[in-house]
Amino acid sequence: MSDESRYWKSLRELHKKNSLDELKANEFMAGVTDDFELSNLSAMSRKQFIALLTSSAAFAAAGCADYRDKGEIVPYSKNPEEITPGVANYYASTCTGCAQACGILVKTREGRPIKIDGNPDHPVNKGKICAIGQASILNLYDPYRLRGPLRGRASGESGSLTWKQADAELTKALEGCKQSSKEIAFVTHSIHSPTAARLLREFTSMYPTTRVYVYDLFNDANRRRAWQECYGKSELPAIAWDRAKIVVALESDFLGTEGMTIEAIRKFTDGRDVMKSKDFNRLYAVEGTVSLTGANADYRLRLRPDAQRDFVLALINEIAVVRKKGSLRGPLPSQIPQISLSAFGQKHALPLEVLEHLVDDLVEHAGESIVHAGEGLPSEVHVAVNYLNELLGNTRLYESSARSVSYARLSPATEFEGLVRRMKSGDVGMVIHFGTNPVFHLPRAFEYEEALTSVPVTVSLVASEDETSRHCSFVLPVHHALESWGDFRIRTGVYSLQQPVISPLYDTRQKEAILLSWMRGAGSFNETMYHEYLMEYWEKEVFPTLRKKVDFKTFWYAALHDGVVPTGGKGEQRPEFRAEALAILGSPSGPNIDSSFVVALRCSHFVGDGEFANNGWLQEIPHPISKVVWDNYAAISPGTARELGVETNDKIEVTLPHGSQSFPVFVQPGQADGCISIELGYGRSVAGPIGTGVGTDAQILLAASSIDGPRILTGAQVVKARGRYELASTQEHHSLDDTFFKDFYRKREIVREGTVRQYEADPEFLHHEKRELLSISKEV
Repeated sequence: MSDESRYWKSLRELHKKNSLDELKANEFMAGVTDDFELSNLSAMSRKQFIALLTSSAAFAAAGCADYRDKGEIVPYSKNPEEITPGVANYYASTCTGCAQACGILVKTREGRPIKIDGNPDHPVNKGKICAIGQASILNLYDPYRLRGPLRGRASGESGSLTWKQADAELTKALEGCKQSSKEIAFVTHSIHSPTAARLLREFTSMYPTTRVYVYDLFNDANRRRAWQECYGKSELPAIAWDRAKIVVALESDFLGTEGMTIEAIRKFTDGRDVMKSKDFNRLYAVEGTVSLTGANADYRLRLRPDAQRDFVLALINEIAVVRKKGSLRGPLPSQIPQISLSAFGQKHALPLEVLEHLVDDLVEHAGESIVHAGEGLPSEVHVAVNYLNELLGNTRLYESSARSVSYARLSPATEFEGLVRRMKSGDVGMVIHFGTNPVFHLPRAFEYEEALTSVPVTVSLVASEDETSRHCSFVLPVHHALESWGDFRIRTGVYSLQQPVISPLYDTRQKEAILLSWMRGAGSFNETMYHEYLMEYWEKEVFPTLRKKVDFKTFWYAALHDGVVPTGGKGEQRPEFRAEALAILGSPSGPNIDSSFVVALRCSHFVGDGEFANNGWLQEIPHPISKVVWDNYAAISPGTARELGVETNDKIEVTLPHGSQSFPVFVQPGQADGCISIELGYGRSVAGPIGTGVGTDAQILLAASSIDGPRILTGAQVVKARGRYELASTQEHHSLDDTFFKDFYRKREIVREGTVRQYEADPEFLHHEKRELLSISKEV
């Protein structure tokens, strides 16, 4: 404990840079408290953002209509005969901030939603919710939401129009495409609502030239493709993280940004009860990017993501061939290259003793461990991981009664390439963007933005203006999730419901209701039409399968009250592993795997795919690893920084065959050498005054295959670029003046330490020793 260099908050502190000493001595950096004039501000500052919070609060108070005229919405815990001012009501609903569709409780006062929390009755998230879910309420009160339908710039006569005009012109355009056999391209994200899925089927039946294109910037297509190859099915089972004694995460941030993170965190932490230290689970993280999962690992190994396949093959060889362990009988399939684990470890500078511990744990806990590959890794890695779990008997941790559900398959890159060709050739008469922003999201290699100008009628159904709506002829504003009806089914065994807790603040419509009104003809719209459609679907399709002993309306109100409908998913026999799936593994990687840089394009923790770029609350949250706010960056290792001759806040230029972009550098200890990690979702050009221009657009680097393939891109060329860019980070905030506060954290017992052996011998050992509390000020 006497070693002063044992603890450090940043590389500057580790290397004792003078600039940090100045920061510790001065509470504010030079210039922060200087006077300024609003007329001289050229862009949105954080101070302006705080000012905008006041504006949004005013809209929350003055712009809200009474929610009682919405009709049949049901309070979660109380059903008062009339509203009592100052007394909150709670309503169960479903979060739409990401694909997890967590159950939520919305706290309202006098008809205004003021807070979102998790629904404890939901069997998946069980009362927990992420920062995006909580902060999404700010988007409801965003003063820059669209307030009525617009003619977009592509129409040649931009300006407002009425819904009546929009409905008349668009239903005419739909009929025109139907009569002329012109394609109607319907671009959407994954659909998790069974009712919305039926509506889309009816829409495509009514307009048979419609083709649906589905994409998500972040998806599990690689894992699903591998599962299909290995087991003949695309529905992924849930993982019993709470029953796993050993977890090996391969470039997998299952505790941060990948998959069902809320459920994974809850279940994983069930195995880390400090009062049951002997039953602790153990987490190994093998990754190139420093992730939230890796930061919580018991053992963490640095490894470039493009070496993950060979690492898994080396584990298979060590377990099945060298140690002759595993549940599979017979020799190792010939399709699997034999790679020595010790040779692999030496090549990639991995500590051999940790590799020995890892294999020992997997063998000792066979059947109660799980190896998990990250979503960004290619399918071949997932195939190898599936086989390794088969070898160890870990498949018993797959929960076949809780399988993933999706109502629309992701479209491969070839389908989008074909769409763009037809758009350019004039074969597409209409494009409908159903809450999507493909101009920003899709790889630039598709040339989607250019192709959009060749389509006569382009429609964007969005809550706020974005890069795609700027190129559309009609921009139709849609409800916020808290103003909408809906249902969700993300896995077997459970449905969840979404209900509005406030009347629409502006002249917007629910996007499903817009489709419904087009199908029923101009002038048919009414605010309750999708609510009625939803109830009809549940009464005819869902309710009969549940075999309830009550009438439908009683069931419906109870379901709205709870927000969730468990159906008791049925388990199914797991299919046999297909040995032919191993053919994709081929031969081991060549010796030059480290000769160039690899770029890992990651999901942002807080702005997602860019949807929440205009949410200042989320922009203000420090990154959980780097503590950087309001920006993305290129994370590189100290070794790579020395190789490139850069340090934090310098800039590098990253070049791939499909694009080039410059990024500010953040030197991240723990990052694998040669691995450049960059988060997507930043660099929006049309995102409102808060989100526009924040960060750097990394979508430029996406390959066409990245739309449903790996986001680990090899062969990158990286050089130092001109200029510097100051990243704002809270990492060194609240640093103390070492000369004044030297050793106070120990003397005042602010930080207490001990070893595992001390804790196992006496869990209360920290409380036994009493020390005198020292004053930080001199007595007078």
